[in-house]
Amino acid sequence: MLIKIFTIVSILLYAACSTTSDTAPFKPVTAKADQAVIYIYRPSAMSNALYSPGINVDGEFKLYAKNGINSKLILTPGEHTFEFQDDKSYADLLPITLTLEAGSTTFLRVGTSLKIENSVGYEPYARSFALTHADEATAIKEITECCTAR
Repeated sequence: MLIKIFTIVSILLYAACSTTSDTAPFKPVTAKADQAVIYIYRPSAMSNALYSPGINVDGEFKLYAKNGINSKLILTPGEHTFEFQDDKSYADLLPITLTLEAGSTTFLRVGTSLKIENSVGYEPYARSFALTHADEATAIKEITECCTAR
């Protein structure tokens, strides 16, 4: 019996060690001259992993900010406001307004945190989500390491 267990564990460990992830670096698409591309990504994190706030662009719903996902939007050049839907009691839901240039590629990072509140109420945690403008090098590195395209 002990030999069978050892054999099964050994096979599972061997299988786990033999799988390697040679992920190719993320490469953003090049925007057309009359468009702007924006990537909205959320690095994988254990905090708030099951929560996916909706994101509106110029007041219109576009996507859910799911854990470990990056999404590409193609927009017209000009000023656009990105904001979380205000349907939950999350903190730091501040909108961000960007002026997108024609032919440009921009990156927005969805950050999240979870703080324990010493309250008696139903919500013992303070969940927060924040949008921040990310530089291209950081965004490409983070998307390559964490995110699946949606």
